[in-house]
Amino acid sequence: MKTVQFVAEALGDASYLVVHGEEAAVIDPQRDIRPFVKAAREHGATIRYVVETHVHNDYVSGGRELAALGAEVIAPAAGKLEFPHRPVEDGDVIDLGGAKLLVTAAPGHTYEHVAYLGVTPAGEVRGAFTGGALLMAAAGRTDLLGPDHTETLTRLQWETAQKLRKLVPATADVLPTHGAGSFCSATGTDLGRCGPMAGELLRNPALIAKTYEEFRALHLASEMPIPGYYRYMAPINRKGPKVYGEPPRPQRLSAGELLGLGRETWVVDVRTRADYAAGHLPGSLEIEESTSMLAYVGWLIPFDAPIALVAYDGLQAERVTVDLFRIGYEHLVGYAAARELPLTARTETVSAEEIAEALRSGRVPVLDVRYAQELRDEPVPGARPLPFDRMPEWAPEVEGPVLVSCASGQRAAMAASYLERLGVGARPFIAGGAAEVRRALAAKVG
Repeated sequence: MKTVQFVAEALGDASYLVVHGEEAAVIDPQRDIRPFVKAAREHGATIRYVVETHVHNDYVSGGRELAALGAEVIAPAAGKLEFPHRPVEDGDVIDLGGAKLLVTAAPGHTYEHVAYLGVTPAGEVRGAFTGGALLMAAAGRTDLLGPDHTETLTRLQWETAQKLRKLVPATADVLPTHGAGSFCSATGTDLGRCGPMAGELLRNPALIAKTYEEFRALHLASEMPIPGYYRYMAPINRKGPKVYGEPPRPQRLSAGELLGLGRETWVVDVRTRADYAAGHLPGSLEIEESTSMLAYVGWLIPFDAPIALVAYDGLQAERVTVDLFRIGYEHLVGYAAARELPLTARTETVSAEEIAEALRSGRVPVLDVRYAQELRDEPVPGARPLPFDRMPEWAPEVEGPVLVSCASGQRAAMAASYLERLGVGARPFIAGGAAEVRRALAAKVG
């Protein structure tokens, strides 16, 4: 039994191709199925199954894309998918050319969640495909369905971890879907994408905590925001997304075509924040290509709104188009290369010292756009705490001019461009954030 991992860095998630003999299964496939098809061909195998651990909240599944090529979709019965599939429950077995995938109920991240144990023909458990149950040094979030469900799901997650402790040998690999960079992970910590159960027995809070209460305190300690597009993913995956065959390719636009687009189209500049500040199109939104880009898009741009990209080149535009396709943003009008555009607008940036001086004098408001927990844990005295993930709610009430800061400069740059789009003068600190501002404040006092 061979296992190949595919990581979608833009989401912090992994999919898996499991091959035994001439048969293969893809577990928790991303929407761009080309890498799975290519790898299966290279292994001389046919993709027979699509195997889902749960109804995904953070991306559009590629299950129907693979089904269109002849694969059978297998998913938890309690997920109630509305398109042809084989529903499975605890104890069911999927035959894969003599090897087996053993279904085990694993609720917690979602109610319908299952895990799959990869079992060789000799009966050895080689790996556990845990989806959003056990992750690397973490467990999947249990608050995505809202506060009314958090306590119940957290207890189920704890019980699932204790169950997997007994079922998964120390020598077997834990092969999760969610990982570092995923807002489905309770911590987002980068501690690998997979690894032996032996390592998790020494470090995973769900396995080292002595009691449920201890696990609960550790698991819910980090209050991460929920990306805005998440609420659309499970309904799309349950109903069944549109089948494309391949991700759309972005159409190249001339400067005139891009400038002629109406206000309903969001012009998104995916270059670095420094390059955007040096020159950009008036009214464009800065969301630089990064591992957090999709979450930012979901907070700032209405779901599946028309988007046109300003990119360095066609390769970057194609990468971003595929990533947006992963989360259901399918209305890409096209892209233009930055070098071919009249980038007449400039963003005046500020330093930590200028932010500190503004906080001391009070002459210019300073907006701190970190997430709510960051704002509570390490506040910047005098700054207005306005969480980035709620920006569409508070931005229309802001009057300029303002200075904007965050933790690293990335969210500040985006927030400033969003405010500028609303006609509010905003100068961001893009080369650092709260830590540098606090040091500047302390240095002046000293």
